[in-house]
Amino acid sequence: MASSRDRRTLQLRPSLRRQRSKWQREQSKQKAMIIAGIIAIVFILVIPAYGYWTNFIAPPRAVILQVDDKSYTLGFMTKYMLGLQDFGANPELTSQPFQIIQLLEENELVRSGSYARGLTVAEEEIDAEIRDRIIGISPELENIPEDQLDREFKETFENYLNTVNLSEKEHREMAEASLLRVKLKDSLGQEVPPVAKQAHVQWIILSTAPEVIEGTEELVDTEAKVDRVDQRIKDGEDFALLAEEYSADRDTAVNGGEVGWIPEGAYPSLDQTIFSLDPGSVSDALNIGATTYFIKVTDVDDARAVEPDMRNRLKELALQTWVVKERGNHRIEVCFGGGSAGGSCDWQYDWMIKQLIEARSRST
Repeated sequence: MASSRDRRTLQLRPSLRRQRSKWQREQSKQKAMIIAGIIAIVFILVIPAYGYWTNFIAPPRAVILQVDDKSYTLGFMTKYMLGLQDFGANPELTSQPFQIIQLLEENELVRSGSYARGLTVAEEEIDAEIRDRIIGISPELENIPEDQLDREFKETFENYLNTVNLSEKEHREMAEASLLRVKLKDSLGQEVPPVAKQAHVQWIILSTAPEVIEGTEELVDTEAKVDRVDQRIKDGEDFALLAEEYSADRDTAVNGGEVGWIPEGAYPSLDQTIFSLDPGSVSDALNIGATTYFIKVTDVDDARAVEPDMRNRLKELALQTWVVKERGNHRIEVCFGGGSAGGSCDWQYDWMIKQLIEARSRST
């Protein structure tokens, strides 16, 4: 038989359980409120942090060019363009970024192709190339003590790197690619024949791209200009005088449009026209892109030694032909565009331009 004390104990247990249960519920509510508060605080902090990440941290890390294992980021391109801008180069923003990407791509192809051919550049060659670029080559430097030249070079080079936003390693890589390009061009140029069929040429070059008349908003009637030159040639007017008056190629215009001896292959898009003309004859208007040519052949030689400047042009064309073919042997990905399509490669250009414009506004 249970004692009175035992009965009292048995009577209190349900109440204690209810109190304990209530206390546990209160604890659970408090924990839930604390967790909810923490989540709210984290959420509040994450929103601006995510915005900062997506606007300032992530974009510079985006890869805009991949050539095999070598990658270039949007951050590299942006800081390089900012450097050009700070350097006073006033880069053409509609075209130069894309030209730089093409150059970087070609640099990697040239580097790979050069190594495959056993062509290398010694560190001393890179040092000399950079030094020549920074302080130049001048007879006046011969009288300056070597230690003074070294100090001036180091100071100027450091200032240059700071201005163009390049590390010394990045600058040396670009200098190496430039030297390798020359060596690869010379290597490929060994296949260029020293003697070739050539034509002695004069030309008149007219631009047919949209052009505004100075001081007005009216466009130049380029078609009328082409027709006018065409008619005056047909009327027998002196070709040289017309070249001096009209040709957009002022380097040749001052000499009556004379280009000189052109070997086959030096101007692939003009080859068929040039070598179909008899000496003394002038071509009809030849439209290539936004340019119109009138070509006059004054002489033809089936086997003439190629002059150095034209031989160098043929070497450069051989290199460009090699680059086009070489692209098919590599994994190349370009992700650099703009617009409102919203694709993964449709924002990088716009983001970079925004940084350049903001930097320009801060400096004024």
